[in-house]
Amino acid sequence: MTKYKYFFGSDSRSIPYLETIFNSDKNIKVVTTPPIQKGRGKRFILNAVEEYCINKEIKYFYYKSNDKYDDMLFGISASFSKIFTPNFLKNNNKIYNIHLSLLPKLRGPSPVEFSILNNFSTTGITVFEVNESIDTGKIVYQEQIYVESNDYASDLYDKLSRVFIKSYNSIDFNSDGQKQTGTGSLTRKFSKPDFNITNDNLHNSKIKIRAFNVLGPAYTTYKDKILKIHSYSNFEDSEGIMFEEGVLYPKHVTPEGKKKMLFPDYIRGIK
Repeated sequence: MTKYKYFFGSDSRSIPYLETIFNSDKNIKVVTTPPIQKGRGKRFILNAVEEYCINKEIKYFYYKSNDKYDDMLFGISASFSKIFTPNFLKNNNKIYNIHLSLLPKLRGPSPVEFSILNNFSTTGITVFEVNESIDTGKIVYQEQIYVESNDYASDLYDKLSRVFIKSYNSIDFNSDGQKQTGTGSLTRKFSKPDFNITNDNLHNSKIKIRAFNVLGPAYTTYKDKILKIHSYSNFEDSEGIMFEEGVLYPKHVTPEGKKKMLFPDYIRGIK
């Protein structure tokens, strides 16, 4: 029987890792999640991984916790929205997860965002064998990167994916791995109120804008309407928004009821 590498992923953050594996070995299969219904018309929306598989003609399946893949050599998971059940792990060969922190630090769903929110100077990428506990398996690969003071979450996602692209072919997925050592820490999922910067000071507002430009974005109320802020300028290049301890100069924004645009263009429009 031909054995395949399986990839597990379900959103756009999975794509750089799926693409790296696919470019190295076209003989792969993908497991993702079913389309979800969105909008007033309740249309079924495909996730980024399913769209990629269709475009590249990669065979894919929807995840079911009782499935058994007899032809799976091993699996690699990245930004997969499902937690593997004990029964699924028992029935299948080893699965390795790509986690975007230096485990055991920042276990859980939001390590990139937490590294910015907590002003980490370094973070990294860890590939580990999945077990029944969250992000506690043996490490087969780990590499550190620096977090710059002006990095957005999107910058870190890009840096970390490039580390994986460069290192993928040298990772030994047949090794026994190393136990995690050191003090662990946890992250959590964020909800819409976490993205609200209305009552924050200028310093914390900037941190949240940078941390949430992928999962959010951060938002505030401006002229009695919700204004989503994707990025800001450190220079006084337009009308600003007053926060405690200073003025914020938004750059890319999404005004309530409108599409994403430059903040100066929005200002000119409402004037």
